[in-house]
Amino acid sequence: MTISLRNHLLGLKTIILVFLLSIVSFLSAQTEVEEKLALQFFQNQEYKQAAELYQKIYSNKPTPFYYNYYLDCLFSLKEYKKAKSFVHSVSRKNPDKIKYKVDEIYCDERSGNIEKANKSYEKLIKKSKKERKECLALADAFMVRNHNELALSTLLRAEKFVKNPPLNMEIAELYSKMGNYEAMVKQYLDMAIIDDKYIDAVKSKLQGIIADPNENTVSEILKDELLKKTQKHPNQTIYSEFLYWYSIQKKEWQLSLIQAKALDRQFNENGERVFSLAGILMSNKSYDLATEAYNYIIKLGNSSPYYSTSQMYILEARFRKITSQKIYTQKELEDLEKDYYKKLQAFGYNSSSAQMIMNLAHLQAFYLDKMESAKSLLESVLNIPNLSANIRAKAKLELADMKLFSGEKWSASLLYKQVEKAHKNDAVGFEAKFKAAKFFYYVGEMEWAKAQLKVLSGATSKLIANDAMELYLLISENISNDSTYDALQIYARADLLSFQKKYPEANSTLDTILNVFPNHNIIDDVYYKKADIAMQMQDFKLADTLYSQCISQNPIGPKADNSLISRARLYDNVFHNKEKAKELYKKILLDYPGSLFTVEARKRYRELEEK
Repeated sequence: MTISLRNHLLGLKTIILVFLLSIVSFLSAQTEVEEKLALQFFQNQEYKQAAELYQKIYSNKPTPFYYNYYLDCLFSLKEYKKAKSFVHSVSRKNPDKIKYKVDEIYCDERSGNIEKANKSYEKLIKKSKKERKECLALADAFMVRNHNELALSTLLRAEKFVKNPPLNMEIAELYSKMGNYEAMVKQYLDMAIIDDKYIDAVKSKLQGIIADPNENTVSEILKDELLKKTQKHPNQTIYSEFLYWYSIQKKEWQLSLIQAKALDRQFNENGERVFSLAGILMSNKSYDLATEAYNYIIKLGNSSPYYSTSQMYILEARFRKITSQKIYTQKELEDLEKDYYKKLQAFGYNSSSAQMIMNLAHLQAFYLDKMESAKSLLESVLNIPNLSANIRAKAKLELADMKLFSGEKWSASLLYKQVEKAHKNDAVGFEAKFKAAKFFYYVGEMEWAKAQLKVLSGATSKLIANDAMELYLLISENISNDSTYDALQIYARADLLSFQKKYPEANSTLDTILNVFPNHNIIDDVYYKKADIAMQMQDFKLADTLYSQCISQNPIGPKADNSLISRARLYDNVFHNKEKAKELYKKILLDYPGSLFTVEARKRYRELEEK
């Protein structure tokens, strides 16, 4: 009997629980319907119906979300007394939330009682607690109601007593919102000078601004302010440090070097900072400034620990300028050769000077027509005891290039394969694999070359991966309609002749393609290669014409933006026609926004605009 009663009660409890859950579920579903309906009324500007529903929803779910919707409905209906009464009731329930006090006054403002509202706002600011949390909450409440000036007054009053952390960051962001960038910059810099612990936070904020190409105005304001402060406060080195940091972020290398030298002298750094910057300049292909930096260190003499290394690296900078930019005189080549020999006499032929020896060999083989001397130098490198495996492999690759240059094609191929096999997972191994694949491209084995290049497109070395992909696309996109590579094979022969500096033969071979295959996809590549040959021969006017023909041939082709940047550099650095250069840089920005050269073009265009 007892068990039966217990079971009966348990069943009754279950029924009640299910009933209650059903009611909750029903009410929840009903509320959800009301919320959707209220939003629909609001979006349709049917504010009376929306207000009725939001009032009911808020009474059940008093969240800021529904508070804002209900209040906006009352404002739209111009029911300002009702709005103020509602806000007042919410404020009484939330006495610690200052935003509701602001909204009460805002109700007066919306009703047209501007003078009363302004006085109340000012009174609220004066009476606010001298606490960081409340001051920020009050400023935020003002900003919500688009009263940025009142928010600013709040923060400026608060900064007198809120010190840890200071309010500079919040004030700076508010100035930014108001478009007062000069004041914003000053606030950030003022914060940095308060304590060193804030420097990283300030740099983080400024870096986000100066890295944005749409914030150039702010960047210039920051630069101007830093220049003013370094001149006005020469003993406060934080400004000089910030200016140096800024110049590196913006890649304004001339300014970087000026600041690095000044700081080096001020702190007696013995060339350390300038040497570090020289490495950055080398990485960014700013070889003239890198040379200037190394010269500065060399002039410091033996007292600098970077003296000997700089003597070697300055030759590296001159070497890279010649081999990468292709703009040089015969005298520059001969002077560099002499300086290499002088330094080798001083340093000796050993593992420390191996790279210098290899550079000299490259110079002799590919620029001074001294192939036998070049090969002899490389042999001396390979015979250096305790030479690192990486340098030995690079020397072998250089020797292979020389053999290919001399016409010893298969000997070159064998050396490429040896290095590739010995260094399968190293950067030098990937370079060897690429050179081996390019060899097969040169000799017309296009499918084999493609297979190797496809593997290399995923190489860890970005440079090799990009070069591999570029050659892979050249092969893939220039197969003829009959599935042959007739035009491409002729082009590859011309490419090899160009590498071997047999320029008349290379041009003649390229002309064959223009005559026999005038409508082939490869024609823009032909013009680009002919322009490259003209550059090698330092016939810059012809190169300009050929780059222009390449663009005309295929304005949306893969060589179009390459040709355009090459023309811009010519007018900038060779013809010294800055207006024309500026026009070409601008064309890259407008017509080829996705180009790899847009960063360079934008930077140089701005520099020319400022002159």
